[in-house]
Amino acid sequence: MKKLVWMGSLFYLLMGFIKVTVASILTVLLPMYDRMYTDAGTLIFIEFGASIVGMLIQPWLANNMSKKKMLHIGAWGVAASYLLIAFLPPWSVLLVGIAVAGFLGGIIESVIAAVILEGLQSNAAIAMSRLEIAFGVGSLMLPLAIGVLIHSGLWNYALFGIAGYCVLLSAFVRFTRFNEAEALFLPAHQAEVPSAVPAGAASSGPVGAVVAAAATHHPSARNKRIRRAPGAWMLPAFILLFFLYGATDIGLVNYLPSLMLETGMADAGTAPISVTVFWAAMIAGRMFAGYEAERIGYRKYLFIHWIGMIALLALFAVNRSAAVGYVLIVLLGLTLSGLYVVTLVYSKTLMPRNIARNTSILMAGCAIGGGLFSVTAGRMLDTLPPSYVQWMMAGIAVLSLLTYIAYAKERHAAHTQTLREPASSQAQA
Repeated sequence: MKKLVWMGSLFYLLMGFIKVTVASILTVLLPMYDRMYTDAGTLIFIEFGASIVGMLIQPWLANNMSKKKMLHIGAWGVAASYLLIAFLPPWSVLLVGIAVAGFLGGIIESVIAAVILEGLQSNAAIAMSRLEIAFGVGSLMLPLAIGVLIHSGLWNYALFGIAGYCVLLSAFVRFTRFNEAEALFLPAHQAEVPSAVPAGAASSGPVGAVVAAAATHHPSARNKRIRRAPGAWMLPAFILLFFLYGATDIGLVNYLPSLMLETGMADAGTAPISVTVFWAAMIAGRMFAGYEAERIGYRKYLFIHWIGMIALLALFAVNRSAAVGYVLIVLLGLTLSGLYVVTLVYSKTLMPRNIARNTSILMAGCAIGGGLFSVTAGRMLDTLPPSYVQWMMAGIAVLSLLTYIAYAKERHAAHTQTLREPASSQAQA
C-alpha cells in the first residue's frame, strides 16, 4: 500500500500544478492577449468545467478500461496540452488546451482518489492528507517557478517542465507493480464485487438504515424505509457541501493576489506572494490534519474548522493592513488545510457503497462551485469594490456551516430512528 500512496502523491503533485496554472500565468496572459478580469474568470471556469466533465465521466470509463490505462492517457494528454499552451497559440486554441488539460486532470484526480479510498480501510484521512500535501507542494512550486521565470521572459519553460513530468509519471505507472493492490486498477466489470456489506456499514447511522433496508427480502418494506430514511438526503447534502467549499477555497486561491492588490494590501510585485504564503500554510496544516481528524473525530474537526474559516474570512474582508492580511492568509491556510480531505473521507465512512461514483460526484460538485464562483468574482472585480467579493466568500462559508449543521441534525435523527425501529419491532413481537 505504500507504493499506492506514493503513486497517489506523485499524481497529486501534478494536480497541484494543473489547478494553479491559469492563476499563475494570468498576469502574463491578460496583457499579452489584451484581456480583462472577466476573461480570466471565463478561462478559469473553462478549466474547472472541463475537469467536472472528466470527474463525472471517470466512473463510466472505469467500467470499460483499466485505471492504469486512464492514468497513461491522462498523463500524455496533459503533456500535449501544456506543450500547446507553452507555444502561446491564438486565444481560441489556448482555451482548447486549457479545457483538455482540465478534462484529463479531472479524470486523473478522481481515479487516484477512488483507488486510495477503496484500497485503504484504516487511517484513510492520514493517507489522503499526504496526497493533499503533495497537491499543496505542486500548487506552491509552480507560482514560484513562473514568478522567477517571468523576469527573464521564460515563464513558459515551466510548462515544458510539467509536460516532461507527465511523461515520467506514465513511465512510473507502466513499470511499477502494486502487488495485492493491482486489483484496484482493473475495470469495474472485472473487479471482484464484495458479496457482503463492509463491516460496520449496518451501524453507520442513516447509511446503515438504507443498507439494512436494501438487504431485506421484502421490496415494499425496503422502498418504504429508503424513502423515509433521513439518510436518503446524505449524498445531496455532501454535494452541496463540496459545492460551497469549492467556491470558497478555489475562489480564494485564484483571486487572492487580485484581492490583495485591489484592496491596497500589496502592490503588483508582491501580490503573487500571497498565494505562496497561503499554500505554504496549507502544506503545513495538511501534515497534521489527518492525525488531528482521526484523534478528535471527523465531525468535531469539520465543525471547528468551518467556524474558523467564517471568522477569518470576515476579518479578511474588513482588514486593510498588509501585515495583518498576511497573518490572516496564514491562518486561513491552516484552517482550510484539512477541510476537503476530511470531508471526503467522512463521506466514505458514511456512504461505504459506490465509493468510486460518490467520490467523482463530490469532486465534481467542488469543481462546479469553484468554477461558478470564479466567473462571478471576475465580473464583480471589473465593476464593484473588492470587498464585495470578500464578503461573498464569507457568506458562502456561513452557508457551508449551515449545511453541515442541518446534515448533522439529520444524521442524529436517522440514528434515533434506527434505534427506535428495532425496539418497536421487538415490542410487536
